[in-house]
Amino acid sequence: MDRIVGLGGLARLAGLPERRAAEEEASRPRVDLRIEYSGGDMFLLFNQGAARAENIRAVGEYPAMRSWPAGLSLGENEPHTFMMAGDYEDPVPAVIKVVWDGQGEPVALRVPQHNA
Repeated sequence: MDRIVGLGGLARLAGLPERRAAEEEASRPRVDLRIEYSGGDMFLLFNQGAARAENIRAVGEYPAMRSWPAGLSLGENEPHTFMMAGDYEDPVPAVIKVVWDGQGEPVALRVPQHNA
């Protein structure tokens, strides 16, 4: 015998693909980049996420930043050491904005202070 589904049931069934897609998106591995102070003028960029970040690029000019290679990619829990040597004209920034392949909207990374 055929089962009769009411309007409320049809609405729930119609929303099922969207809900499934949202659940898959929420469970997808993510990139989670962080900057840590290492000592002196040295900093570490860490990917604490489970997804690989490919082609990480700084957005904007950061004259104090050194040793940031083109095509920088980081896997899960992988660090990259870089240098930022600021002065009065070009201080170490409080925030660095970055993008990577698949992340077109810039993400702001807080830069810890030297004395932190």
